Amino acid sequence: MDGLEAFGSSRVIVVDDDQLICENLTEVIQGWGLDAEAFTTPREALEAVGRSKCDIILLDIFILDVCGLDLISQFGDDLKIIIITGYADKEIAIRALKLGAFDLLEKPFQNELLYHSIVRALKAVENERESRQLIDDLKHSRADLLQQQQRLENLNTQLLETNRALSIFVQNIEREREEIEKRIAMKLRNLIIPMIMKLKNDPSLREYASQLDMLTRQIEDLTSGFAMDSRVAMALSFTELQIASLIKNGVTTDEIARQLHIAESTVRTHRKNIRRKLKINNAQFSLRNYLNVKS
Repeated sequence: MDGLEAFGSSRVIVVDDDQLICENLTEVIQGWGLDAEAFTTPREALEAVGRSKCDIILLDIFILDVCGLDLISQFGDDLKIIIITGYADKEIAIRALKLGAFDLLEKPFQNELLYHSIVRALKAVENERESRQLIDDLKHSRADLLQQQQRLENLNTQLLETNRALSIFVQNIEREREEIEKRIAMKLRNLIIPMIMKLKNDPSLREYASQLDMLTRQIEDLTSGFAMDSRVAMALSFTELQIASLIKNGVTTDEIARQLHIAESTVRTHRKNIRRKLKINNAQFSLRNYLNVKS
């Protein structure tokens, strides 16, 4: 007979209180190349299943004072139970199958019938174990995918945070560059031009007036858009010039405080002083508009 060659490592346990039946079935099953062992009490059979792997159990329906059907759930799910009984009827068969039995054979049965039942049971065990392994593999694959997805999400979050940080860094650099340019322009225009004007007004240097005018225009061209009218610059302190330049460019009080590392109340005080020094008495008149007109 063909069918059991692929299941040579499979193990079958016979549970029957008839010692002769146990011996005959064990001998037959071993002759088919399977590992077979028999027990005449349920306790011994349960202990044997607990000790090592078992694939099929041939279970007598009546063992001493125990109903074999009550033992089905105790053997576990990773094997197949074939009920063997000399008292089979329709009700017992239905109950056995409902409780999880794989097949039911009525004693006495031919060896060929037992053989085919064992072959079908072993194939079912193999298919179920492969299915469980496949499900486990899929679960692990899904868990790996979820883990990889989480890693990618974390990496994406880190990249976004890094990008935001770099963007802020670039903005700060650009703001600092503009501020440096403004400070240089303010020094050139608001400090050097008044000195040139003084030189121009010096009678002893009158012959250089045209050159001084040209120098003044060049400095004004270079610093155009950064500084303010020299008369405004002359009226204000260096810090006030800084704040006036920022106001002129539309920077808010809180942003000025942040850029210059001073309190907002200090900025407001400087704004009041600038308005006072520039004689802007009308509270409705915009300081920014005034500075833009004077630039």
